Amino acid sequence: MEKRNKKSRIVLKGKDIMPTHIEERTITPFVLMCTWWGMAIQLVLFIAGAQLYPAVSPALILTAAIVGNLIVAFLLTLTGDIGIRYGITFSVYIRSAFGYLGAHIPGVFRAGFALFWFGYQTWFCAYAMNKILYVLTGYSNENLLIIIFAILQIWNMMHGTKAVALLEKYAAPCLMVVGIYILYLVLSTYHSTPGEVLSISGVGGISFGYAICAMMGHFMTMTLNISEFTRFLKTPDPYKTSWWKTNFGSWWSQTIGLVTSLAAFTFIGVCSGVLTGTWNPIDVLVDLIATKSVALLILCLLFVLFAQWSTNTAANLLPPTYIIVNFYPTKINVKVAACIGGILGILARPWIFADNTTGILVVSSALLGPICGIMICDYYLLRKKKLNVKDLYNAEGQYKYFKNFNPAAIIALVLAAVPAVLYPDWAIPLTFGISMVVYYVLMKCWIVKKCPQPEITDPNFTVDSYTYVEYNPDED
Repeated sequence: MEKRNKKSRIVLKGKDIMPTHIEERTITPFVLMCTWWGMAIQLVLFIAGAQLYPAVSPALILTAAIVGNLIVAFLLTLTGDIGIRYGITFSVYIRSAFGYLGAHIPGVFRAGFALFWFGYQTWFCAYAMNKILYVLTGYSNENLLIIIFAILQIWNMMHGTKAVALLEKYAAPCLMVVGIYILYLVLSTYHSTPGEVLSISGVGGISFGYAICAMMGHFMTMTLNISEFTRFLKTPDPYKTSWWKTNFGSWWSQTIGLVTSLAAFTFIGVCSGVLTGTWNPIDVLVDLIATKSVALLILCLLFVLFAQWSTNTAANLLPPTYIIVNFYPTKINVKVAACIGGILGILARPWIFADNTTGILVVSSALLGPICGIMICDYYLLRKKKLNVKDLYNAEGQYKYFKNFNPAAIIALVLAAVPAVLYPDWAIPLTFGISMVVYYVLMKCWIVKKCPQPEITDPNFTVDSYTYVEYNPDED
């Protein structure tokens, strides 16, 4: 039986957060691309695009969506290598930068935003279905629909990452077809064209930088925990091929899946906002389709159901599920954690902030950007992609730092987050620049001298390819 730290009683192992084996890596790049199509096709994009107008022109909103998420896709590829190379989750990897207990700090940040969006989008779907249900039957019960939809998503998450990916594989193509039809419906009803919408000018008041941060905000969260997906991704052997060849499938699948779908549905939201004058796409859709047929109303219901289900489960419930597991991995499994996360997301009632969706997205970029910057600095600049995986699961290992917290990471996080909140137009470059510089300097000049990190100080340090740390239930 493994000896545990009796003073801290830190538990670092659990069957759901152990490194994946080669035979478990069965998700193809195509399926990952479909996963991103499903995640990025969501009603929040309608809202963000519509709320940025008229301060920002439709053309600049679309440009901000494309530029911002090309950056996000690049960051996803960088952090995704952690899952590909070592098969570990975000909640496990982040121990190397923040310490065994300090890892809970970025975990809470990440889980908090994810659960916010889980509750928000669960409500939005219930709102949509309630509207459509009322048109069809005259019956209305939004609270009941929130509960039902939350249960469905939790049930899907309880069946693991592969079940989530399977849902995305079939949902994504359907969503693309329905989305294109809705765009046609909006434009034809208001006798407009894409060119005419894009030619409209903005009135000012919001900078292009702010728009980019807002468009990056929702999926900035995924740059932290994309390893939860890439740890199951089929790739060339990372220990026998170059970094680029190993991550090429991850890069193209995420870039195409994220950027194309996000840009398309942002544009649909912009068209809706510009032509109808309202940011709420559900009100617009119901008004347009109510005059058509029952079949179209059902199609609209299916669109909302699949869009929100696929997005919420993969992007907003899966990440906090693994983070909650990390709090006590021998006692909390994925099923229990999914239930806890789902309930917390609903009890928080985040839909009360619906009128300021873009503001929440910018705050998300400002607070999660420093964590991503610290991760990239730690993994690439300091450790050169080398990790002592065994010590990530050993409470007496090298990542104990000072009483299981790494002050360098905490200081870098605070120093980077504060100015980013004060100057949201520059949130992304501020968070990355400050967090990476501060963390790098503190680690080199202070931490490694007190807490030896052989990956950083020993040029001859090597890692065993596909290091597996086995989980023994008898250790619970």
